[in-house]
Amino acid sequence: MAQLGQRFNAQEHDTEQRDFEELPNGIYQLEIEASDVGKTNDKKGTILKTTNVVIAPEEFKGRKLFNNFNLENASAQAQEIGQKQFAALCRAIGIDTVDDSDELHFRSFTVKIGLGKPSKDGQYPARAEIKRYYFPDEGNVPEPAIDANQPAARPAAAQVPANDNRRASANDNRQSAPAAAKPAGARPWGKK
Repeated sequence: MAQLGQRFNAQEHDTEQRDFEELPNGIYQLEIEASDVGKTNDKKGTILKTTNVVIAPEEFKGRKLFNNFNLENASAQAQEIGQKQFAALCRAIGIDTVDDSDELHFRSFTVKIGLGKPSKDGQYPARAEIKRYYFPDEGNVPEPAIDANQPAARPAAAQVPANDNRRASANDNRQSAPAAAKPAGARPWGKK
């Protein structure tokens, strides 16, 4: 056992649980509230992970969007893409050089968010992602707004989580035995 150090009363806290849908396509104003620099999965590169929070539109204020930047990568193409995206973020924020990711925190920027593609293996559904950064130095930063036309909703089957253990494995060729008929009123454990 481990002592909590105080008596915790769960009834004193809000336990409402929400299952958020992806952010709808549109123009959003964001700010980075947290960041972390670490190694890529193969340990051969450096990745910047950011947690962005929506500032506007108001109806989505506080929602989060996670974004990663490949700053160094064994793949030259992945590194080039990551560095271009990171440069676009810096320009959207209005800074030229960065030494510490904390310098990016709590500076608003405007982006176009759209639904990306599902993973190639089908394990992960399409997610909302940053499609474009708007640059204040160009003078064309639009006001936050949700697009009138949204992508069609995914079919219900596609919304089943990849780790749902109730689904039969695609490679499971065994036939399940039919359930034995139980007399009416019988309890599952066999006694009346």
